[in-house]
Amino acid sequence: MLIQAIYRHAVLPAYESLYQRRHTLRYLRQLDRSQWLSAAEIQTQQFASLKRIVEHAERHCPYFQRSWSALGLSSADLRNLDDFRRWPLTEKKQIRENRLEMRATDIQRPLLAKSTGGSTGTPLQFDLDMGSHERRWAAMLRGYGWAGGTPGTKQFHLWGAPLEAQPLKRRLKDRIFNLVQRRRMVNSFHLSDETVPDILRELNRYRPDVIVAYTGAIFQFARSLAERNLHPFSPKSIIVGAEKLHGFQRELIESVFRCRVFETYGSREFMLIGAECSEHRGLHVTSEQLLVEILNDDGQPTPAGQAGNVVITDLFNYGMPFIRYVNGDQALAGFDQCTCGRGLPLLREVRGRRLDAIRTPDGKLVPGEFFPHLFKDFPAVRQFQVVQPAQDRLELRVVLLPDMKDSDRSRILKIISETVGQHVQLAWQPVQDIPLTRTGKHMVVVSHVPATSDPASGTADKSETT
Repeated sequence: MLIQAIYRHAVLPAYESLYQRRHTLRYLRQLDRSQWLSAAEIQTQQFASLKRIVEHAERHCPYFQRSWSALGLSSADLRNLDDFRRWPLTEKKQIRENRLEMRATDIQRPLLAKSTGGSTGTPLQFDLDMGSHERRWAAMLRGYGWAGGTPGTKQFHLWGAPLEAQPLKRRLKDRIFNLVQRRRMVNSFHLSDETVPDILRELNRYRPDVIVAYTGAIFQFARSLAERNLHPFSPKSIIVGAEKLHGFQRELIESVFRCRVFETYGSREFMLIGAECSEHRGLHVTSEQLLVEILNDDGQPTPAGQAGNVVITDLFNYGMPFIRYVNGDQALAGFDQCTCGRGLPLLREVRGRRLDAIRTPDGKLVPGEFFPHLFKDFPAVRQFQVVQPAQDRLELRVVLLPDMKDSDRSRILKIISETVGQHVQLAWQPVQDIPLTRTGKHMVVVSHVPATSDPASGTADKSETT
């Protein structure tokens, strides 16, 4: 505990505030206070921030100035959230085509250029200002803190790493950063049956307070340990992100590591969007910095309990505002309040990417989460991926153990056929391996069939599936 206190109250402040001259820890203190405000107080502050960012975009961002003026919209008419629904949605395609004109003309310091992973499509290039960057890090530190990963705790990260060799200067910089943050980084790209014992030895030697991992990577690691009857060091908690966490995955990970799992939801565009607290009733949204809407394909609010499209407004990225940005994910509509006492609303459940759903010729929409729940009952299917190259065809790519039974294969095909309908041809394709995406994630469903419509224009954006 003494070492943790030294890192949190001496090493981290010296690094962040004095050496880097960043305001991350100041923003973290603000967030630690604001989370305990009432829901009404948070909503009042949120709308005031929304009003400011809309006024700023209208005055200083040529793209928004031009497009909103053409629609007869003025920030002076923004009086409440109902008014805000008149503002148009922003798609990835619009950002690609208008990125330079979306930048603010009054920003003095250089913007930070970022990009999404572009797992199956084209990476999205975007920008943010330093203040926004610092606030995002503060939100992540707070969210991890709910799971016991407060600044200064000893953390073991099973996470993605750059694919190419990094320059010496970059490697030294990363090493200093991880040392200050008390992080041991293990490349999840290298996780395999052969490397499991090595990673286990490193974990057991390091004995972290918290494990932070890709959902798919820690699940694969836990499953391998269980199959070999190997016993890992038990941390206080495990924080997962980057991929959706299914109930059966949570159950296995908690059983193997003998601790609670905390789910987070984020993206490259915003970093941490939501995170679980100790109540595990949903994901607390970072509402002080983000406005999250759940809308149907017509751009209208989705009824509570139904899945809709995630639409996000960043309240503090003044460098390149994200205004009503459709991020491509789906979540369950209806925000709850948590028994923990925080005024931050709960996002009930993130369902996954919008284009991960299977669309059949007869109009059925099969959510991507159907397949993990099916294959979990067939342990001989070591790994799988469902690819939809056309509306009437599904390719089931499977990595199989030697004891796979023909009867199990027949059952799987029968269940899927009954679900997707007789107009969809199924192709069973045993493979040796299913490659990860370039950002180290495992894609369960890859659909090359565009949605019939998008929330903004009624047409599909065929160039992007992330």
